[in-house]
Amino acid sequence: MKGVMTLTEKFDDYKRRDRIDSDYSDYKEEYAAEVAPQRIDYNYDDKDDKDVVKSSAAGSTAGFIALALSILSLFTFPTLFGLVSVLLGIYAYNRGATVTGGIAAVVGGIAALIAILFRVALIGLLFSLF
Repeated sequence: MKGVMTLTEKFDDYKRRDRIDSDYSDYKEEYAAEVAPQRIDYNYDDKDDKDVVKSSAAGSTAGFIALALSILSLFTFPTLFGLVSVLLGIYAYNRGATVTGGIAAVVGGIAALIAILFRVALIGLLFSLF
């Protein structure tokens, strides 16, 4: 049977075709960095960009509602509308509506603070009269 080799013939054939130079066969060469591909770091903790749902619409809507409440707090129910606009403005700021959320939080906070200080001063004035 031509073409069929025994195990010893295969081993001898492998040794014959081995291209290792016997003078330099100590295997102390370092060429792994040149041969190996670049390392790819897989970070499984972070979500892919395609899995992240952008909530910019919710943030901008909350920002405009907070801005409307903060402007409304300048004219009526400043403590209630001011504090609600601060909370909603911070929510909108964290959702991406940084300008409207920030302005609403600042204006609502100022309106609520002035209203509370005015009430404290008014109560202090009333107590000083008696």
